[in-house]
Amino acid sequence: MNVGILLITHDDVGTSLLDSLQKTWVDETLPLAVKVLPIRHENDPDAFCYHAENLCKSLNKGQGILILTDLFGATPCNIATKLMHRCRVRIVAGLNLPMLFKVMNYSKEDLDSLANRALSGGCQGILDVNSVFNG
Repeated sequence: MNVGILLITHDDVGTSLLDSLQKTWVDETLPLAVKVLPIRHENDPDAFCYHAENLCKSLNKGQGILILTDLFGATPCNIATKLMHRCRVRIVAGLNLPMLFKVMNYSKEDLDSLANRALSGGCQGILDVNSVFNG
C-alpha cells in the first residue's frame, strides 16, 4: 500500500503540474495515485471541503494522504487544514514540479517521509540560475 497524493490548488495550477509530470515521467504510470481539486474563486470555499474529504477517502489505502497546496494561508491550504482532524494527512504548501518529482521518486516511503521529501524537493528546485552558470 502507498500514500495517496491530493493536489489542492487555485484554478488549474494542480492540473497543469500533474499533466507536466505525467508527460515527462519515464514510466507509463505514476507510482502513486494522484487526484486534483481545483479551487475556483467564484465558488463557496466551504463546498470544497466535502469534495476534498471524499477525495481523501478514495485515495487512502491505509497509509494516509499527502496534500500539496500551492500557497500557504490561501483558500486551498485552508481547505486542506480542515481535513487534518478528519483524515490521516500531511499538508505541504508551496507546490512546484520538483516537489512532485521528488515525491514520485520516493513513492515507497511512508507519509511523514514523503512530506519531508516534498519539502526538500520543493526547496532544492528553487535556484538562482545566473549563479549556477556564472558561479
